Amino acid sequence: MIAERRNEQHLTLSERMKLLSSGTKYDSCNQSAVCHAFGPDGRCIQLYKTLLSNSCAGECAYCPNRCERDTMRATLDPEEIAKITWSFYRRNAIEGLFLSSGIMGDAEQTSQKQLEVVELLRGQGFKGYINIRVMPGTPKYLLEQIAEHANKFGVNAETTNSVNYSEICPNFDYKNDVLQRLKWTKDLIQKKRKEYSGMGRLVGANDTQFVVGAVSESDKDIVRTVDKFMDKYELRRPYFMSFDPVPDTPLEDGKPSPKWREQRLYQMSFLLKDYGLKANDFDDVYDEHGFLGNSDPKVMLAQSQPDLFPVDINSADMSDLLLVPGIGPISANRIIRTRPIASEQELARMGVVVTHARPYISINGSRQANLASFMGACS
Repeated sequence: MIAERRNEQHLTLSERMKLLSSGTKYDSCNQSAVCHAFGPDGRCIQLYKTLLSNSCAGECAYCPNRCERDTMRATLDPEEIAKITWSFYRRNAIEGLFLSSGIMGDAEQTSQKQLEVVELLRGQGFKGYINIRVMPGTPKYLLEQIAEHANKFGVNAETTNSVNYSEICPNFDYKNDVLQRLKWTKDLIQKKRKEYSGMGRLVGANDTQFVVGAVSESDKDIVRTVDKFMDKYELRRPYFMSFDPVPDTPLEDGKPSPKWREQRLYQMSFLLKDYGLKANDFDDVYDEHGFLGNSDPKVMLAQSQPDLFPVDINSADMSDLLLVPGIGPISANRIIRTRPIASEQELARMGVVVTHARPYISINGSRQANLASFMGACS
């Protein structure tokens, strides 16, 4: 740590800010000081995102901040983070803070510093949104104190099981350091919702993140894990970060994960979260190795079940409408409230992407495309 601190002495505040913002690459946001995120009300908001420090005792095999890697280190004190956050906030550049960190000594010491930041901000009257990415192994008492001040808080799962986790994060235990914290987070969020019921205060949902492609797990494995986490931990927002090999790490010779794979997993997570589907509904969508292709998974699902279509817009129930490409929860609700519907133009005004939906629907028994011929053209 002394050598790392010496490394920092010539860095200006601006240089440390830039270094620590870029260091959040594996924490849900892109590499800039201000990132976009979704608040508990579903609205897209701007957050100042930073690490407390990129000095880390962790040995995560994919991470540019791992302890054994020779890289420039930097740290921001809690007072500095509070001051920077206020500066952005007063200029209306942000609506809140996303705070993560390297492991500064151990999880308890790091979480204590994170708690200092949120206590300092709230004590100064800060009303903005605060998202804390807690460390694996964070003690329960500190998680409880962070929950008193933060709108959202959670730990990254990174992968789908203990074996994979021990491969990429060897000095943490998946069951005790990650899954137990996901359970505690779920329980604390439930408690906060009861406390704030009727008070108009928004409480964030449980979330986590997966590094896609760092190990050999399939998309099917990831989707099944997300589905399980939604049931067991009330997960609402899984994040996916494509693996990109970093020089001077154990995985430096690994193959980068294509960005489209990350995008397809996000689409799958929306289908699980918002459409009432379950992981086993997609068994026919994957290839023989359990991976998705670079196609819309909802279209792939529809094409794998031709006997379900066409769906008659004026008689189908909600679950059937939601299986139609181009129809989402909002437009499906509008259809049900507005029926009977006589034309595609009416559907378009409700938000239906008619060009996507047309092969899979009929209106009072009338169709404008043949599903079998459409699928043949796509094969």
